[in-house]
Amino acid sequence: MIHFPDSSLTVVLEGGLGNRMRVAAATAAMAARVGAPVACLWMEQWGMRCRLSDLFKPSALTNIGGHPFELRDASWGESVLLARPQPRNLLLPRLIQRVCFSSVIFSERVMPLRMAGFDFLAWAQGGGRRLMHAYRDFYRWDVGLLGQLFVPKADVQHLIDARCEGFSPNTIGVHIRRTDNQESIDDSPLDLFILQIDEQIALHADTRIYLATDDEATKQELQRRYGRRIITSAMQASRDSRDGIVEGLVEMYALSRTNHIFGSAGSTYSEMAAALGTKPFEVVRKDRNKPYESGLYLEEIKDKR
Repeated sequence: MIHFPDSSLTVVLEGGLGNRMRVAAATAAMAARVGAPVACLWMEQWGMRCRLSDLFKPSALTNIGGHPFELRDASWGESVLLARPQPRNLLLPRLIQRVCFSSVIFSERVMPLRMAGFDFLAWAQGGGRRLMHAYRDFYRWDVGLLGQLFVPKADVQHLIDARCEGFSPNTIGVHIRRTDNQESIDDSPLDLFILQIDEQIALHADTRIYLATDDEATKQELQRRYGRRIITSAMQASRDSRDGIVEGLVEMYALSRTNHIFGSAGSTYSEMAAALGTKPFEVVRKDRNKPYESGLYLEEIKDKR
């Protein structure tokens, strides 16, 4: 039997690693003022074939604002009841959720509401059971929350430490998104990353490059060009398995330990790495004046475009 408190907020985390982490941080920040129990639920979905407990230790935050706070894997029943409404489940979860909750915000509405200045806190304080599905943050959060919410498990931390062993005092992070992101392909071509890397090498002879990419051809091209300066994963990127997601997390934390991160347009992954490490972050793109749709992180983590 699934029980939700009569007055509560439940947020279902959607999207990839960076999206889920930023939504959890936004929820925790808002929980301090909600005045009711708050739960962030992690479900396995397409693009996230991994449980929260496979990646992180239990969150240190269990009470915020005098009320229970949970960041955890969804139970089997919750995964059914609170599934994302889709044609393949005949959209039945949408009907069930509207019956079980006094108000529901589905993920496709979060960004339009945010852009329109919607007050998510006032909505959460509206009484009754509130449910939101989200892959974009909706409330300003402090980067300090990340260390309280997300601590890699010991075996994952070991992989992160091993990946960073070859870093020099001047290691830059480069995240090149390709296979499933047309905006990154169109707006962040490889030649612009090469220009940035060459500039850094001209400044510091000991520059090393931590390369995170989902494209093997890009990886091979940069390895040919920069040789031993390149530090990168030997695995092919995949979000369809636990091992692939663990590797993605290792890459994110490795990027967070570099001195400066150069990321791709249309991807929040490298932005999240910058927030984890409070490091300078720059989006590499053709039009440097084009607005960058960032998350709601602190001012000092803003894109230095």
